[in-house]
Amino acid sequence: MVLALFLVFSLDLRGIWVPRWSIDDHEAILNTLDGKFNHIFLQIYALGEAYYPSQLAPVRKHDDAWLRRFLAEARRRGIKVSAWLNVFYSWGYAPWTGDLRHPIRVYPNWYVEDRNGRSILSYEVEDLKNQLIEGYYLTPANAQVRRHMFRVIDEILDKYDFDGVHLDYFRYPSRRFIYDTAMRGKFLRRYCVDPVHSGDAEAELRYGAWGVKNLEDRLHELARAELTDFMRALNDHVREQRPHVEVSVAVKADYQSASTDFGQDWPAWVDDDLVHFVCLMAYGRDIESILNKTMRRVNDPRKVAVGVGIYNLSPERIAAQVKQVESLPFAGVVFFSYEELRKNRNYLHALR
Repeated sequence: MVLALFLVFSLDLRGIWVPRWSIDDHEAILNTLDGKFNHIFLQIYALGEAYYPSQLAPVRKHDDAWLRRFLAEARRRGIKVSAWLNVFYSWGYAPWTGDLRHPIRVYPNWYVEDRNGRSILSYEVEDLKNQLIEGYYLTPANAQVRRHMFRVIDEILDKYDFDGVHLDYFRYPSRRFIYDTAMRGKFLRRYCVDPVHSGDAEAELRYGAWGVKNLEDRLHELARAELTDFMRALNDHVREQRPHVEVSVAVKADYQSASTDFGQDWPAWVDDDLVHFVCLMAYGRDIESILNKTMRRVNDPRKVAVGVGIYNLSPERIAAQVKQVESLPFAGVVFFSYEELRKNRNYLHALR
């Protein structure tokens, strides 16, 4: 590790996230990037809505001629483009859509619930804000949710020539919301206990404090396993149908918090080859501890890209972080996001 400080590794991946509110720049995006990036993560599915003509979801952008031109021009320039999707994050703080194709209107059983059997849909926006939750989440344990997301991904890849699928919000909103009916049913079949009742007085009398704690731990293990199973099934599906398409995931940067608080066991996804690569959302000022921690944990850091937050750091600080990543054998860096780069092109100088 000491020797690595004197080495410079190749940044094979120089990526940037282009959010949905920036896609109207169309091909101008490519000119703004000035040849500095070789991978674009283009957000075309977010909050359960499609930014292309979809038969499966509410449509926010009906014209896709720009998208076809964009993909063709990116390919001509040697730039990969991944379709960036919000997977389980289904709606934010805005008033709910009236579109009856949106799950929030027609499939309330698709959403996560707390241990009282209360759906996240019954929580007010202020309640979610107080818990640092971005909005309303689908549950990974529901087979109908899985089928829906498979169909959305298939639709995108059938219609457009993307190089990859990039999964965002592939996690639970918090460890509090893992008690939906689908999850409870799976837990009940395995352990013959409804996890909703695992913390009440009767359960403590029956199993003791240690036994109740053990049940809680097993529920969180099952929640992580459900997310990993979904990841495995989705990755297998994409690779079988379209072996040239890369599957990547944006993940919480600290793997311990990712696993404990959000069910994201992403080091296992990397080590078990369930993804082509992950992108750490390492948006803080000091990323050294995250980089070192990740190096010690994963078998192949070349399957880990480091996302840096240009929305809250100076170009000079980003340049220093890029050098830090270059000193270690990671896949490369991903800038969040294009919108800030468009406003301040000095961020381009961080990439040599």
